[in-house]
Amino acid sequence: MSMKVWLVSHAANAALRAGTFPVAVDTNDAADPGVAEDGASEAPEALDACASEAIGAWRARWLASIGDGARVVASPAPIARATARAAVCAPAAAMEIERCDAIAEAHFGAWQGQRLVDIARETPAALAAWTRDPAFAPPGGGESFDDLRRRVAAWLDGLRHPADVGTHARTEARIVAFTHASVIRAALLHALGAPSAGFRAIEIAPLDVAVLRAGREGWVWVAGVA
Repeated sequence: MSMKVWLVSHAANAALRAGTFPVAVDTNDAADPGVAEDGASEAPEALDACASEAIGAWRARWLASIGDGARVVASPAPIARATARAAVCAPAAAMEIERCDAIAEAHFGAWQGQRLVDIARETPAALAAWTRDPAFAPPGGGESFDDLRRRVAAWLDGLRHPADVGTHARTEARIVAFTHASVIRAALLHALGAPSAGFRAIEIAPLDVAVLRAGREGWVWVAGVA
């Protein structure tokens, strides 16, 4: 199997710049949040001028190396889908975007919609545990990093071993996944077989790209691409 996955961290928005924990999208909702039936964004605040300019630069750098015919998937988060549409739906690169709940942002439980500085002031011990312990889950039904990693690992492994491909079949695929920094951290650690304790040692900025290639024994991280 010859397969590459480009993992793209979504563009910055006001919530990210303010250090606000995102609100989870209901994964049971089949609708495309933040996108109207005609493809227009229902969340105009999702991409501001700075984000749009950054996406333009990203498109100029990456689309040629990805090439035509890639499968494009995106987290259900409005900012991820808005980033995907702006990045790959230019007239010269119109690609259909699939919603992929497996690469959604971690669920932050009771911290959703709250600023990190407020959590640090009100429950500093809990926030400290969240920054250090991959098994710590935010209160109120949040996901730990370990939970997120298991979800992302299952998705990646499912791409390498699709149920509808025979054992001797060979397929070629290119997948561009617009997602979140936490998901990319989880994917890299899974590919490297590294312990989850290293999750905070990986820094992912908005619109950063990590490329994984499906190898004989698992996923291979391809550095320095394009």
